[in-house]
Amino acid sequence: MFKRSFSIIDRYVFKELLLTWLAVAMVLLLILLSAVLARLLGDAAAGKIPNDAVWQLLMITGMQYLVLLVPLSLYLGVLLSFSRLYKDNEMAAMGACGISMASLYRPLLMVVIPTTAALLYLTLLVMPWVSQQAELLKIDIESRSQLTGLSAGRFNEFGESTIFPQRQSDDGEYMYNVFLHKDIVKEQNKLTENIESADATRRYKDEQGRHFILFERGRSYEGEPGHVDFKITRYEKKGIYVPDNKSTRQVSRKGSIEVRELWASNRTDYQAELYRRISLPIAAFLLAILALPLSYTTPRKGRYSKLGLAILIYLVYSNLLGVSETWIEKQQIDVWLGFLWVHGLAALLIVYWWLKRAGGIKQLMLKKKVARHV
Repeated sequence: MFKRSFSIIDRYVFKELLLTWLAVAMVLLLILLSAVLARLLGDAAAGKIPNDAVWQLLMITGMQYLVLLVPLSLYLGVLLSFSRLYKDNEMAAMGACGISMASLYRPLLMVVIPTTAALLYLTLLVMPWVSQQAELLKIDIESRSQLTGLSAGRFNEFGESTIFPQRQSDDGEYMYNVFLHKDIVKEQNKLTENIESADATRRYKDEQGRHFILFERGRSYEGEPGHVDFKITRYEKKGIYVPDNKSTRQVSRKGSIEVRELWASNRTDYQAELYRRISLPIAAFLLAILALPLSYTTPRKGRYSKLGLAILIYLVYSNLLGVSETWIEKQQIDVWLGFLWVHGLAALLIVYWWLKRAGGIKQLMLKKKVARHV
């Protein structure tokens, strides 16, 4: 059925578009993820995040980047594919065989329509769930015992204390030969020094969800610096409470709200979020349609001759979308006007490049007259 419905040229152009788009998307995603991975590994080495959370954060960030990269990668993929066809004189050969530029939209739409539909599904239904998982993971990292974020063999800041673990287990669950120092100011500005040392420590969570560091086989030294009357206590187990970081509860929830709640809300920030989610697939579709007339080049200029202009158009378009989202959130314009003026400008740009590629309105009308007489 596929072979009967589409010509050899359609299948050839479709394959060229699909492979180029996937290649561009993969390269851009790998570049971004490599930078993110380097940053996450650095944070894990510095003790800012637990080691076991690196890959979870990388997967969540990868999903967020993938959605943002689909419009750009599709746009560049279409542009580079047709630029190569122009450079290798394949477009000239197609034109000599009676294949017009308008007929090339059939294989183009075979790639663009499923891609924008999948992007719409991701932005409206999948990404809110991904954002929820990201927020839960951040809260879990902040509220978990800080033991997993400590580095062995170095002094670590631990709230108002300083902790030094000599050795750490491979999973980060246990630390051995641990030293903890804390200064406690009591009445009359009398400074009391508190020192804890233990053979091992581990994370502990009680039934109410509170987090502790459990010191095992430890000793506690408490007294005033400069005096010999220290109180020494030996114990088998002792828990030190780790309070939850309240800042983790102030995470923005806009990105994790389901689309039906956004649709039913009258809040301007919710309307701006809904505008952003719907605008992303629309922008991907319009940019891909624009890329065909924009891709025209000659063999002497090369396939990358329009790349700089294309990136400039993309940057202006994406910035206008951001400006429109901000205006909607500040109640300066309505949502429908935000859709109209930004995407309307993109549609006008498509018409302009179409007319320019066709030689202008007069040339286009002349071609139609000749076609009628023939």
